[in-house]
Amino acid sequence: MKENYTKFAEIFKVLGDPTRLQIINMICDCGCNKCAQNILDNLNITQPTLSYHMKLLEKVGLINSIKDKNSKIYKVNREMVNSLKSFVSDLQVEKNLMTCSNCNNKK
Repeated sequence: MKENYTKFAEIFKVLGDPTRLQIINMICDCGCNKCAQNILDNLNITQPTLSYHMKLLEKVGLINSIKDKNSKIYKVNREMVNSLKSFVSDLQVEKNLMTCSNCNNKK
């Protein structure tokens, strides 16, 4: 389980940037593939800045990219997004299984 905490902590760090949240939302919202230009058209950032953000999102596994002629096509990694959703959902359940050291009661 500790590996999961490390993995998801990295994902949360990457998602801690508003621009990257916008990018993920943009790609997830329509469910289709997006080329870099489609993303740039909706954000007020430069192409090198977009490349930096995409590299981080891809590194933690939230998106996948495919080289297409002179551009990259990006798609959300649904498996990782579902895994992240499940992890967040399970946080409360796992918390309920822990014992409080002050009172020895399950919380």
